[in-house]
Amino acid sequence: MKQTMIMPTVFGVLFILLIIGYSMIFLLFPIPLVIKIAVGAVVAALAAAMVYVIIQRKRELEKEDHDDLSNY
Repeated sequence: MKQTMIMPTVFGVLFILLIIGYSMIFLLFPIPLVIKIAVGAVVAALAAAMVYVIIQRKRELEKEDHDDLSNY
């Protein structure tokens, strides 16, 4: 893995762990099953979106010859 890809991956994994941990609060309390399913669906969608963003970022970094931080 390239060094420029380490931090986006770390932030992506931390975000996924954070939303899973936050959703556990809703899943542990006695609330209706419909709400639990909705929370689970939202968490799954957010996790899938984060994986997509990480893959997209990896493709962007592979196309560039130099680190994009030098543009700023």
